Amino acid sequence: MIAALAGMSLADLRRRYQRELFGSLLPFWAKHGVDWQYGGIMHGLDYDGTLVTTNKVSWFQGRAIWVYSFLYNRLERNPEHLEIARRTKDFLLEHAPQPDGFWAEEFSREGKVIRSFRGDIYGMYFAAEGLQEYAWATGDEEARQISLDLARRLHHRVHDPDFMCMGADVPGQRTQALWMVVLNTLRQIAERWPDDELQAALDEAIENVIRRHYNPDIGLNNEVLNHDFSRPEEHAAKCQLGHSIETLWMIAEEALRRGDDRLWDLCAERIRRHLDVGWDHVFGGFSQWVNVDHGGYVWPDYTPLGANLVFRGVGEFFYVKPLWALNEILIATLNIVEQTGAEWAARYFELAQQVIDEKYSMTKYGQPGYMLFTDCRMSRIPHSARQDNYHPLRQFMLNMLTLDRLIERGGRPARSL
Repeated sequence: MIAALAGMSLADLRRRYQRELFGSLLPFWAKHGVDWQYGGIMHGLDYDGTLVTTNKVSWFQGRAIWVYSFLYNRLERNPEHLEIARRTKDFLLEHAPQPDGFWAEEFSREGKVIRSFRGDIYGMYFAAEGLQEYAWATGDEEARQISLDLARRLHHRVHDPDFMCMGADVPGQRTQALWMVVLNTLRQIAERWPDDELQAALDEAIENVIRRHYNPDIGLNNEVLNHDFSRPEEHAAKCQLGHSIETLWMIAEEALRRGDDRLWDLCAERIRRHLDVGWDHVFGGFSQWVNVDHGGYVWPDYTPLGANLVFRGVGEFFYVKPLWALNEILIATLNIVEQTGAEWAARYFELAQQVIDEKYSMTKYGQPGYMLFTDCRMSRIPHSARQDNYHPLRQFMLNMLTLDRLIERGGRPARSL
């Protein structure tokens, strides 16, 4: 039986997440990020909510539609959640679709296109994810149809040999992150609106991650593969550790839905492996990348989307430490605790929660935001040009629902029943 996690009873942890989500994060976004005049979300915020830029990126619009629709569907049927989702949907559908069928990537506050489509289909997948959740909340048939049409069209696009995937070096290469957004969107659609074509695309994405991106030589998932799924020499020993954990917990959730215990067990085993490799037991936190057995590797300069930071590194590990990876660790490990009560998962859950509280949360400085990216020692970065309207909120919502199930079972793991 699971009596406590991260030094708190399950009920106290659930109350803490409730308080932080509804008492801090959602009010922060409603006050500073939601554009009540033009619709949509402005992500360019400092920790205290000061606007650094009013530009809007398609990623954060689709994500916002999902977050607020999911809130309404699963946690609180507050009409304001649905109103924010609707206004964001209307902004995106009015300004994003372009004559060539692809969607613009960045807009002014009013909706003028700043950056047309340049290959970033992730924003379109986030739109599809958000629209299907909004359609489930409202019965909006147009939103549902656009979501399914986007999913079908994008699936054909990713198989084009000339497709230039974000994170790839040359056209035709495909990344684990690509299959992550594919399967994350399609697993939600499949549960609600079964579709043979999209089911096949979902099965393919799972197969690619489990059988092809997994590299038995290093026991980790490679991020980048060639179009034929061979391993490019430059990427053969590289793993984007956070993406691997995020993708694997999504596959594990789909395995639960299908009743596939073997697939779930494999995902849990690989989540643990990536955690054991990527966790920094000296300073804490989670490395973004590893290039196994390449101790003198010079990592390319890295600037996170929407941030005004540049990270540089030399060595086997690239110790950029992102908050989003810790959010994904909290989701993945709590899911495993719920199913099996595994001690190792509870331990990593506690480590991730502790480092967020001590290093990433700005509440100790009287600010409601989070540090999103930092260095190996998790040095404080005094200002931010972006806040995250997706990963922290998703983590709170999903983990609250997981805790609800655990509490309802009296702390007994699902597999002990």
